[in-house]
Amino acid sequence: MKKSLLSLLVSTAILSGCGGGSDSDGDPSPGENTQTIQVIDGYLSNAEVCVDRNSNLACDTGEVLSKRTNANGEVAIQKSDQQYRLIARVIAGETTDSDHSGYVWKDAELLAGAGNVVVTPFSTLAQMNDQTLDEFAASLNLDPALLKNDYVALKASNPEAKKVHLYARTMTKMLGETLNDNEPETQKVQIQALKSRIQTLENNNVDFDSVTLAVNDQGDVTQTERVKGLKTFLERGEPVFLEFPNIGVRIPHQLKFEAGKITSSSIGFIGDGTPYRVSGMTLSVGSQPAVTAKFLYLSSDFAVGNLFYDVSNKLLAVWQTKATFQEAGTQLTADDFIGKRWYHLRDLAEFQNDVPPIPALTQLTFTTDTTVMVKPFGEAEFEASWSFESKLTTPSPSQPALPYQTISIQFGHVPQNPKLGNETQMVMSSYLARDEVILLDQDYQPAPLTVILTPNKALAEAMYKNWK
Repeated sequence: MKKSLLSLLVSTAILSGCGGGSDSDGDPSPGENTQTIQVIDGYLSNAEVCVDRNSNLACDTGEVLSKRTNANGEVAIQKSDQQYRLIARVIAGETTDSDHSGYVWKDAELLAGAGNVVVTPFSTLAQMNDQTLDEFAASLNLDPALLKNDYVALKASNPEAKKVHLYARTMTKMLGETLNDNEPETQKVQIQALKSRIQTLENNNVDFDSVTLAVNDQGDVTQTERVKGLKTFLERGEPVFLEFPNIGVRIPHQLKFEAGKITSSSIGFIGDGTPYRVSGMTLSVGSQPAVTAKFLYLSSDFAVGNLFYDVSNKLLAVWQTKATFQEAGTQLTADDFIGKRWYHLRDLAEFQNDVPPIPALTQLTFTTDTTVMVKPFGEAEFEASWSFESKLTTPSPSQPALPYQTISIQFGHVPQNPKLGNETQMVMSSYLARDEVILLDQDYQPAPLTVILTPNKALAEAMYKNWK
């Protein structure tokens, strides 16, 4: 039950999370009549591979291999199928990428020409632009041999392979969910902007493995520190801030992780020197009681998961770096929502300390600047009105006013729905926006209820399932 857990949190505090991981289908078994192919951004495990025998750039019935890729992104195809193009499907919530812990949270399709044994973002973009890999490599001043081989493994012996890997990690984000969703003209702008930024990094002797780049449709490049996994996120040389937003009181705990020991803790029952262990996206803490954190969403400075010492009683846990915790406001606009679909997650148990979480998932499709279609999970959608407003906080005299945004959804005359908390409206004010996750305070009594918005359906559904 929440009560025993909350009593520890409020009086002393606690720790745990939410998580993922995926199993591969094992090593390929090449023989006289088979050829091993490899799917790489980093190594893409549990990706689906299709042989495009009818050349329609789609995975049709009978074209999908019976096995998926293994931990090295490998799978065997029949040699007779080398005459056809190959399509690799990255499946959100199922495929994993060796570049980071946990699942990939965006569907994508990669393409390689007939005879190629490596399927990559390079082979995809070359094919989509009717170029050979040699021509595509020349446009980026890269060694074509690196684009045709396992550049991840080659990083150990060839410094340029690090640059190639950074290109691949970034280009994957440019790809459409299906091959038909690609926008070659937009991608050309993005690739040129990426080429310029990587050249700048090279001129400044930046370690390509230490950064993550993203390029928007206009060619604007953002650069962040690369997080290679949960261990790197936690062991950062300074405390990580941890909040449990829906326990009735918001307590910003701090924990410092160093080489298997928690060396500083604001949580009473987790003393200095308490051991911990990281495995994939799971953190196990040897406190009394022992607690587990299973992480689902992880970025360079922000993470979301569930915390528990009893799997039937999971609490939402939000992890932030010090800089993110102290960040000044959010900068959302109405255009972030108009014409787009978002997913809303909340705990219907709210602040009841004697019941386990009751997660609820609602699809919100903002069709116009005043109309939104509301669809509780598993139910029919209905039309509602909505508005968007940018505001400033009212700070104390010594603090600056900070920007935030309020989304107000009015359900109108629709009958009350338990999956919507039997409420007549959603009024949400943002306090943290990171990549594909927004945290908001939703109006509720006796205190605001923290909810999550994400445009990523696979991520939303996974968080919903793991919150249970």
